[in-house]
Amino acid sequence: MIQIPDPSSLPCAREQGVKHDVRAVGLLITRVVAGGFLLPHGLGKLFGWFDGPGVTGFADELQSFGLPAVAPLPLLLAAAQTLLGALVLAGAWTRWSALAACGFLGMTVVLSAPSGWFWMHHGMEYPLFWALTMFSLALTGGGSLSVDHYLAAWNRGEGRDGKHAFD
Repeated sequence: MIQIPDPSSLPCAREQGVKHDVRAVGLLITRVVAGGFLLPHGLGKLFGWFDGPGVTGFADELQSFGLPAVAPLPLLLAAAQTLLGALVLAGAWTRWSALAACGFLGMTVVLSAPSGWFWMHHGMEYPLFWALTMFSLALTGGGSLSVDHYLAAWNRGEGRDGKHAFD
């Protein structure tokens, strides 16, 4: 049987000279994956990259769901999805960008719900998973390995004197 140690029994990572603990690494991985999955979908809608529909095809998709697709709405939505993916990936304005991405993905959940649960049948399973992942990031923030953390340290005056600010 595998024994998992109680986290409270482990020595603090900072006491051992480690700059970041496993929570920071976990948040980094979650951000990179969540933002990294959202970003190419936005780029596909915006520029047609990755075999995406481009803005015109995205407008057609919006209309097929009975949603308005009057210019510049498809362009703005595609740009928002692209920007939100990049911001979450970098950990910039993480709480707000992840919350906005959660809202964006939440609409996808609503639009997929009539097809049922399973994604293999175009259901809501997959978008719900990503919406909840983004919501989790909105609750936790980007962690100490994020642009948010480095900007906060800089705003506190750390690093301006040439010393290591981001330990």
